[in-house]
Amino acid sequence: MEITNLLSTAIINKTPISFSKYGDGEYFCANSHNGHNCDNDNYTEKLRNGLIESFKYMVNNTDNSYIGFWHHDSSQKLFWEKIVEKKVKWAKYHTIIMDPENRIEKVNLYKTIKQSNLKKILVSNPLLLKAKLLFNIDYMLTVPFNNWFDEKFEILIGEFKKLIDPNEQYIVITCAGMGAKVLICELTKLFPNNIYLDFGSAIDKICTKKTSRGWEPSYEELVNDLSEIIPSNWNDTKFEEIYKLANKKLGIHL
Repeated sequence: MEITNLLSTAIINKTPISFSKYGDGEYFCANSHNGHNCDNDNYTEKLRNGLIESFKYMVNNTDNSYIGFWHHDSSQKLFWEKIVEKKVKWAKYHTIIMDPENRIEKVNLYKTIKQSNLKKILVSNPLLLKAKLLFNIDYMLTVPFNNWFDEKFEILIGEFKKLIDPNEQYIVITCAGMGAKVLICELTKLFPNNIYLDFGSAIDKICTKKTSRGWEPSYEELVNDLSEIIPSNWNDTKFEEIYKLANKKLGIHL
């Protein structure tokens, strides 16, 4: 299901909604595989249980939660559908990711996020600092590039409890790997009035000039597409160190 425009409309109307992506890594972790995903995020028992229980909760207990599905493997879809009682609201995995399909709608979503007067919280690795400029982020919570979930999840929840005013509404953007799915679920329980968007690697290239997946549009194309929301100081030399570090930290599997 194509929901990019639906997300934009929800932001404009301030309608609580969530979008979480469940791809190969989440599937393999939930099935107790050994090893790690392409970002060297380890499959652990705690993460496995968190992913399964979060998927169940978001499908069975919330009304406006969408799951991004990696379309190439129908057996993965059947696995997830078998563990829930209600019908899954499946959405395209690339709902937010800037690939050629529905590019105009995705650009509009990015613009809608930036223009929204809702407070915005970003959870990401420290190299996505430029996302604060791209979306007018109010608060940035940083996590390690991988393997943060087992030891830092409860700490991160505590930071959110201090940060969020239950009487206000927020847009929460996650660029934090597999653990982000569990984070979105727990935050939905605590603060159901918010809008939760699982960006994953969607803004890696535009913010760091480094590809992390290998198929994204060029940096120049992305800058052109998003020209309306790119700030005047986007090319400030103070960001050069970010680009250097990104070459060592992002897309390590390529």
